[in-house]
Amino acid sequence: MLMGWAIKKNFTGNESGQVAVFFALAALPLLALTSAAIDFSQITKERDSISSALDAAVLAAANNNAISLSEKESYAETHFLANYHGDIDLILTPTLATDRVRLSAQGDLKLSFGNLVGIENPSLTESSAATIANENTICLMALNETVSEAILFDGGISYTSPSCAVQANSSHQSALVSRSTQSPSAQSFCTVGGATGEFEPYVKGECSPVKDPYYDVELPTIPAQCVTPLSDLIVFKDQSPEARQATQRALLEDRLTFAFATLEETGSIQSAVQAFFSYETLSIYDPDLNQTIEISQNKTGSDVDVSPGVFCGGLTIDGINVDFLPGEYIIKDGPLSFINGADAVAEGVTFILAGSGSVLNIQSKSSLKLKAPSEGPRKGLAVMEAIDSSAPGNRTYEEQSSLIAEGGSLQVLGTVYLPKQKLQVLGENTSIGSMAPSTSFIADTIHISGGQGSSMVIAVDHVEADMPPILPRAEDGARLVE
Repeated sequence: MLMGWAIKKNFTGNESGQVAVFFALAALPLLALTSAAIDFSQITKERDSISSALDAAVLAAANNNAISLSEKESYAETHFLANYHGDIDLILTPTLATDRVRLSAQGDLKLSFGNLVGIENPSLTESSAATIANENTICLMALNETVSEAILFDGGISYTSPSCAVQANSSHQSALVSRSTQSPSAQSFCTVGGATGEFEPYVKGECSPVKDPYYDVELPTIPAQCVTPLSDLIVFKDQSPEARQATQRALLEDRLTFAFATLEETGSIQSAVQAFFSYETLSIYDPDLNQTIEISQNKTGSDVDVSPGVFCGGLTIDGINVDFLPGEYIIKDGPLSFINGADAVAEGVTFILAGSGSVLNIQSKSSLKLKAPSEGPRKGLAVMEAIDSSAPGNRTYEEQSSLIAEGGSLQVLGTVYLPKQKLQVLGENTSIGSMAPSTSFIADTIHISGGQGSSMVIAVDHVEADMPPILPRAEDGARLVE
């Protein structure tokens, strides 16, 4: 009995094996916690990998406007698989709309240790969506859909439009080109085709063509002939006899100067006499540009007010202190030219170029400050080429170019719209800018090739300018919305 009691006491008092017992009891929850930590890390890694690949896929598909909507489904899936580096067999489900791409991924993750402690494999479901932002305003746009160099920056001109975009609708691989010594700078550059040269920021390719925003704008009636005499449309500010005589003397001096220059060049008196009488109808050869500039037979001097009306054969501004009164000016079958340092102001004005040879020329250090009307059927349009397929007499397809060159200056508030013309900016110290921040240029093609000291600065803020919104809006790239 005493011996039995001693054995029991030794057994209960011996603690040498209790550590092993406690460790055995704690091993199971410790293993479970360790497994959970490893599997949680694996789940987090997989979620991040799936989300990253989904974001890349929907952004790529939304941005690629060279493919149809139905093709974007496989494009998004292919892009996802190229960017996913996980281990799950995923089921991809795309949802497509005109301006939105959504892609979801679902699959079961096989746990490394969780199954050993009774944890089921989790099902992971992630999704992402992207849409095209259309909040960017286009302020320089070439409508031609096929040509190379639809928009060209060349020479030493400085171009900047920090608050608006540049768009080339051409599908040519060299639709947007810069050979300028100064990289053009804009809020964004976009082309349906390709681009060459340096731009800030880089050019986005494969953009969708942007619809001509003024194609359906109502046109005024273009009369077959002019009925109002030019003398009623161009009136001297000073009506005194002395002012009239001074103007007549100036015009006579211009004719005589041109006639004597012709005599020296040809040695023919007959040619000099013909030059005297045809002075106002001849073109001007600009040796610096190495090209001929057309001028109109209708011509102003200095210190005049010009009234709205129809100017058959065009209109040439050759003088200073020239004010265009508010309204619409139809320039028919001839150019609107500003030459020899002309200085003109036109507020609340739309110049409508209609018919053959109706182009805009600003050269020889001439200056035009132009503000479009803020109301009416053609509100916001400062210069408008009349293109009307229903009236063949108003439409011409010969190659025409509007020109701002050799120190010419155009400060414009509104849109210059030349859908069938080339807009050229050439020469040294040529300047184009905004009277206030609401300006855009839309043409068939645009070549900006100014030399030293030339600049083109465009901005858009129609609220500050108290003008209608500048059109059109540009793709600003895709952004994630989910």
